[in-house]
Amino acid sequence: MTDQITVRLKAGNGGKGSQALWRNRRPYGGDGGKGGDVYVTGSTNVYDLTALASKPFYAAENGKDGLALNRYGTRGKDLLLELPLRTEIYKDGELVTTITENGQTEKLLKGGRGDKGNLTLKKHPTWTPLTEEERMGEEGIFTLVYKIDADILLIGYPNVGKSSLLNTLTQAKAKVGNYEFTTLTPKLGRMGTIKILDLPGLIDGTHEGKGLGTHFVQHTETATLIAHLVDSSALNAMTRYESLSKEITRIDSALSSKKTCVIITKTDEASPETLQELKTYFSKKKIPFVLCSVIDTESIEAVKHFLTEQLPIEEL
Repeated sequence: MTDQITVRLKAGNGGKGSQALWRNRRPYGGDGGKGGDVYVTGSTNVYDLTALASKPFYAAENGKDGLALNRYGTRGKDLLLELPLRTEIYKDGELVTTITENGQTEKLLKGGRGDKGNLTLKKHPTWTPLTEEERMGEEGIFTLVYKIDADILLIGYPNVGKSSLLNTLTQAKAKVGNYEFTTLTPKLGRMGTIKILDLPGLIDGTHEGKGLGTHFVQHTETATLIAHLVDSSALNAMTRYESLSKEITRIDSALSSKKTCVIITKTDEASPETLQELKTYFSKKKIPFVLCSVIDTESIEAVKHFLTEQLPIEEL
């Protein structure tokens, strides 16, 4: 997934006016066409910025030059870039616009003016030909930042089972592997109408840039629930939970203030004694929790019901 790119955009230049003369040397040249404009539009069929990341430069079409016999040059075609919803557009560090709705269309750059042919200039003696600079279309360097819209965030250390759970709950196809940082970028899945986002694994020191850093935070704004995954088969699971909870607070205060619940994973690999300790621990802390094993169909159904209950009513 590509969630941020920088591209140079340029509107089309205006066409030149024709200076053609008729047989008796009368002016008979047509006007040049206007350069194409640059637009962006929101589309629910676009899921990130990968398609635009392949090129560093996009341009609208130039207007065509005017021709003899008072033939006007055609207007240059506009450039229309399709963006995923919740894409912020910056120029020179300033927010220009945010695409939030399907079909929302915004003009970023204006095409250059077409010059007048000599027939038009003769009819309007006060007009003067345009300079090359006046025919130039606008251009600029823009940074596009895509922010995922999600309801629930799956958070935890690497290898706690986040990707496996996302795949099981939503039929997503997140990469699964028995090594750290299998998830390099956020992965989104849908459980009915509920959008669940699997974040890259966090480690102690993530707030300092360790591991995969804090770039993922831009995708957490809309979520109202954090599901903190705790690996029941890991040593010192409760200590790891407390340590990562503190790390989340250091990463982003807004993130740490969201409602939190716990999913205790890999219960098929833990002893009954360990599971009872974890249940007692979270019960005393009055933190909502559910037990889960991705190979146990009943526990997956329990997780679905649990997450639905934990979401605020307005999210359902």
